[in-house]
Amino acid sequence: MRRDFLPSTAIFIALWLGLMIFGRSALLKDPGTFWHVAVGQRMLDTGQLVHEDLLSFTRRGQPWVAHQWLAECGMAAVHTVAGLDGLVLATAVVLAATYAGVAARLVSARFHLLGVGGLLVLMLAASAPQFHARPLVLSIALMVLSFAMLLDVDSGRARLRRLWWLVPLFALWANLHGGVLAGIGTLGLTAVGWSGAWLLGRPSPVQNARALLAMAALIAACCLAVLVNPYGLELPRAWLATLWIPLPGLIEEHAPLHPADPAAWATFALGAGYVLALFGVLPRWPRATWLLPLVWLVLAIMRVRNAPLFAVTAALGLAEMLPATRFAAWLERHEWLLPRDGAADEGKRETCRACPWGKAIAPVLVLAVGLSVQAAGLSVPVVGRGWARLDPTVWPVELLPELKRIERDNPVGTPVFNELDFGGFVIYHTPGLRVFIDDRCALYGEEFLRAYDRARREEPTRLAEWQQRYGFRYALVVTGGPFDRHLAASRSWTIIHRTTPATLYAWKASTVR
Repeated sequence: MRRDFLPSTAIFIALWLGLMIFGRSALLKDPGTFWHVAVGQRMLDTGQLVHEDLLSFTRRGQPWVAHQWLAECGMAAVHTVAGLDGLVLATAVVLAATYAGVAARLVSARFHLLGVGGLLVLMLAASAPQFHARPLVLSIALMVLSFAMLLDVDSGRARLRRLWWLVPLFALWANLHGGVLAGIGTLGLTAVGWSGAWLLGRPSPVQNARALLAMAALIAACCLAVLVNPYGLELPRAWLATLWIPLPGLIEEHAPLHPADPAAWATFALGAGYVLALFGVLPRWPRATWLLPLVWLVLAIMRVRNAPLFAVTAALGLAEMLPATRFAAWLERHEWLLPRDGAADEGKRETCRACPWGKAIAPVLVLAVGLSVQAAGLSVPVVGRGWARLDPTVWPVELLPELKRIERDNPVGTPVFNELDFGGFVIYHTPGLRVFIDDRCALYGEEFLRAYDRARREEPTRLAEWQQRYGFRYALVVTGGPFDRHLAASRSWTIIHRTTPATLYAWKASTVR
């Protein structure tokens, strides 16, 4: 247990501390964090699911599915106990436990600790832009868990029937985040690979027609599992609506990898290393699960939000594949792979079967202790109350007094024009105001989003048309952006306050106290 449990725990603590120190602001840079909490809090307060928009004035009353409802309720519950500090803590624990779990698989595969550290650096560098306090981090964790199951079955360490645990896992996943589609797609591609290998007479967990039918039944059950949710078919429809909207110029996470981005360098480096290792297997027939990270590499190049899923699947795949390559003997001679120890390896398998949740002890303890400290209001460095903070260069925190004054001096539901990235901020801090737009893409639809994108880049005069249509008297815009320049030159608007990230304007016909 010391060989397996202690290294993974040490890696978890190191990752968690790093995320808490360097992520105290970075984990709170996504606008979705704020409206996720607001939506979850509304559901907890009313005891009812959300079925229509109540946060904007442009879509108010229109049907909307809170398709991450369970994660949002969890975020709201943590926020009730410990505020933004609790969200940073919980996010850091989930991410640290996830990547420490991947590292543990590398250690079990006889990787030298320096090699484990190098792969961790690449994984974290490729994934870090998507590290935010939002439900996506749960999809990264659940992808690791589900792909590890597939690898265990493909390697013969587990029987095919163990995959039926994916049915309840996917049912839970569907209520947390739409990333369950990634899990189902990965399972489906694996099943196709196993079935093809069996038909070609190659080694495969699918060894007969009965196993083939069992895999088909498993895939059908996993697909039906996503319907175990309070919204029924509306939930997967909301996921697909978001996926089909082309948003690379508007939503950063939907953009393709940019060669100038350091995260892209890490992704390409990890991809190149994985392809090289895969060539090291040839001319042997590669296992189906060894090919799946290549699919996620292509998807990561198309959309950066898929980069963490590629990073974790590639590292898990390398843990299985690299010891089987023609490079393994050379790596052993140079001590990048530790010598084989059959008795120790079998002992580790028995330990894992006897105590499969042993590695969860440290994350659960850290989360419980941290939330207790924060709930008690103790100002302890790193883990205590007040540690998390909003970056004033990203969020208009200096404008909060003015925004709260507008909320206080105007009727509930007063509309405020805002740029997309500030929508969640306004929703969270001034719930009495209504926003023009936020990043709930499925709610606003492609036509509205495209019109807004054109206006913010090329046609800021469109704001005058919207002002006449909706009657908003306040505007929160990016400082130095096209909307800011347009309003500054307009005789109809006056500046209330200008800060580095945002400027707040008032319509001159309105009364500004």
